[in-house]
Amino acid sequence: WEPVSRHAHVAYVALGSNVGDRYANIHHALRRLQEGGEVQVLGTSFLYETPAAYVTDQPAFLNAVIKVSTALQPLPLLDRLKAVEAGVGRRERSRWGPREVDLDVVLYDNLTFESPDRRLRVPH
Repeated sequence: WEPVSRHAHVAYVALGSNVGDRYANIHHALRRLQEGGEVQVLGTSFLYETPAAYVTDQPAFLNAVIKVSTALQPLPLLDRLKAVEAGVGRRERSRWGPREVDLDVVLYDNLTFESPDRRLRVPH
């Protein structure tokens, strides 16, 4: 069973956390993402624990992927994800360093896209 999409666009968003209560961070991000009604979670993957990549001397990540419907275009969706990260308490560290929560647009409709400022590339 899958909820009926309320919005015109479908995207897949990756979530990860390796700082603090990883499960609570992801759960909090999911709740915050849906606030305001512009994003609706349609489905979630299982949670997977994976070792950190690139910078390996940090705790393992808890990861998931969600399917969402959204009224937002790709860059406003990315901005929304960044606001959720900040709301959950993400602190900026090194590029591949530890994260309270990390959200990335992985797919957006059937779009192939790279923003001029290179903040977003889809597929990710």
